[in-house]
Amino acid sequence: MRKTVVALAKILTASLFLAACAPKASLDDTQVEMVTVDGRKYEVRLGSTGTPNEYRLLIVRGTLVINADSEMEAERAQNVYPRFIERTCKGRPHQIMSEGLSGGVNYYVLFRCQA
Repeated sequence: MRKTVVALAKILTASLFLAACAPKASLDDTQVEMVTVDGRKYEVRLGSTGTPNEYRLLIVRGTLVINADSEMEAERAQNVYPRFIERTCKGRPHQIMSEGLSGGVNYYVLFRCQA
């Protein structure tokens, strides 16, 4: 019994340590939606920048990632955001002003809906 408790304590400690290494990103004043794309869960945060028709989007993996492959994470996130841009711009053309990977697993997009 003691060995089991010690083993569980070690696992819990390691889990907490790993979780601390990859903090969850957030954006103030944003709406949050959980989605599943390609069998992976993502937390998508969408909010206005304060400039008319300009928005910021943050895609955060909803699962723990150990030794994340940055290229693969960026590719996966690029499969997530088009539907949110399409929905936000209501089918109007859009311009992506900035995008990229932040912290190895979080993907951000700054875009503008055009008239």
